[in-house]
Amino acid sequence: MLPLVLALLQSTDPQSAYSGRQRQLEVAIPRYEAAVRIDGVLDEAVWARAARLVGFSQYRPADGRPAEDSTEVLVWYQPEAIVFGIRAFERHGGDAVRATLADRDQIDADDLIRLLLDTYNDRRRALMLAVNPLGVQQDGIWSDGVDAGAAGGSGAGGNRFDASIDINPDFVFESKGRVTAAGYEVEIRIPFKSIRYQSARTQDWGLQVMRVIQHSGYEDTWTPAVRASASFLIQAGTLKGLTELRRGLVMDLTPEFTTRVDGAPRTGAPYRYTAEPGVGGTLRWGISENVTLNATGNPDFSQVEADIGQVTVNERFALFFPEKRPFFLDGLEQYDTPNRLIYTRRINAPLAGAKLTGKVGGTNVAYLAAVDDDRFSPTGAVPIYNVLRLRRDLGASSTLGMAYTDRIEGDAYNRVLGADTRLVWRKIWFSQAQAVGSWSRDAAGVRTGALWDVTLFDRTGRGYGNHGELVGVSPDFEAGSGFVPRTNFVSASLFNRRSWYGGPGAPFEQVTTFVGLVPLWRYGDFFRLASSFEGRVSQTWLLTLRGGWGVNANIANDHQRFEPADYLAYEVTDAGGPRPFAVPHGLYNLWSANVGVTTPSRA
Repeated sequence: MLPLVLALLQSTDPQSAYSGRQRQLEVAIPRYEAAVRIDGVLDEAVWARAARLVGFSQYRPADGRPAEDSTEVLVWYQPEAIVFGIRAFERHGGDAVRATLADRDQIDADDLIRLLLDTYNDRRRALMLAVNPLGVQQDGIWSDGVDAGAAGGSGAGGNRFDASIDINPDFVFESKGRVTAAGYEVEIRIPFKSIRYQSARTQDWGLQVMRVIQHSGYEDTWTPAVRASASFLIQAGTLKGLTELRRGLVMDLTPEFTTRVDGAPRTGAPYRYTAEPGVGGTLRWGISENVTLNATGNPDFSQVEADIGQVTVNERFALFFPEKRPFFLDGLEQYDTPNRLIYTRRINAPLAGAKLTGKVGGTNVAYLAAVDDDRFSPTGAVPIYNVLRLRRDLGASSTLGMAYTDRIEGDAYNRVLGADTRLVWRKIWFSQAQAVGSWSRDAAGVRTGALWDVTLFDRTGRGYGNHGELVGVSPDFEAGSGFVPRTNFVSASLFNRRSWYGGPGAPFEQVTTFVGLVPLWRYGDFFRLASSFEGRVSQTWLLTLRGGWGVNANIANDHQRFEPADYLAYEVTDAGGPRPFAVPHGLYNLWSANVGVTTPSRA
């Protein structure tokens, strides 16, 4: 009864406006028992009573300035869904809007609106739901502080975002948009059934709205996000007081039936064909708003899209391919660890599997068990996997995590246990560490290994940033359930960034330079203070020009030393008979340089 009374009172109030630039970031989101048609036309009466988000700021290329184009976001919720309406005004008119009928997730070259919906309000992870002006969708998971790298955007002092964005997960939501004479309008409806959120009766959600304008190269945000912060999501606003959300029964059952037919020739007779039927299926059950159980038996993944081709030159290590199989994709972000200790594509063709993912209080919990097909086992035994990932929230943005993986194949096994932490301090600094041990047994014997990773410092400042990190992997380290393609090395990453910003209307809107040093030692050589055997010294310049143009330039010097011991087993055979392999030059010094120009995406 109380929500109905509140809704009636709200319906008589004038529309509430919340200006990001005026720091009006706590939105009292209204709840209405109303229906709308998702057609890209904001003409229903309920839109006049929605909360209105205005006052956007520029984030890229220069943060802290008022946005040049006006954006208005309307938001309210039904008992079963949250609904957004966006009016994106373009001062050059609708002809300047870039909108294409692109494939799902392939809208980065279009104008777009991106919603970051932090349904647990933990300021660490958010649903990313984006649409272009025609309503074509892109969705995935935005994770703050995951895979924070050295140069380029995720590290080195925060050139852009200190986050990973995984667009492989797909969520079910409605969207429709249209280009108008003044810009474009979009409607989005997100059913509570298709997402996860807190189990509390009344709850708050984090919200950030981003707008990308292609013809200018600008990126705007509703809350004034600044570069001088080690966390992007902590700068988001809040939707206050969502209550009595109706999720209903969340259960998807996908039965599958397949048949494999093999033909064999027979002398003097027609081919003999034999059929092998297969029955399987996948179950997804939302036990509660924040905990989901998935189970599968003999699943068929033939409908999954093919991997994108990768062009390699003299590649020495395994290639990484993202997960695309639906059973593994659901809740995959819960298994994130530094250095990819968990990589579900190690499970080639599961005969059966089950997983439990969710968040209980301030702890993320993810468990996976699977039995793989023995056709992919070098020992001929059935591989059995057990994977556990726990991550606890600490303070406003820090975390403490643990990962355990166990792969058993008959008498052989590989077990990995690791702990990791990420600490944000003084808002613009973070440090992180990971320590991992592995224990393996197979035909080669029993062995142990270690992996460690320490980010000593990472400063995310507006004008100046830096990053210092050491990673070491011992020769006998193995991650049978993960993706660690290289062992027997210690690598250092030292980067410094300096950025300058032009004033409004200046031809150069941003100039950034990175100076980086990345030496790499053999694991034992590092502790003996020996010289590195690989490395790079580089400097990169990034120039953002007015109108969406960009120039990038890089100069680097690489070195590579070849160890004679690595070539003892090789020999060359010619007319004179076999002879030892000649180790190529002791040391290479290779200079390289490149210059590139990026153009704006015009309508």
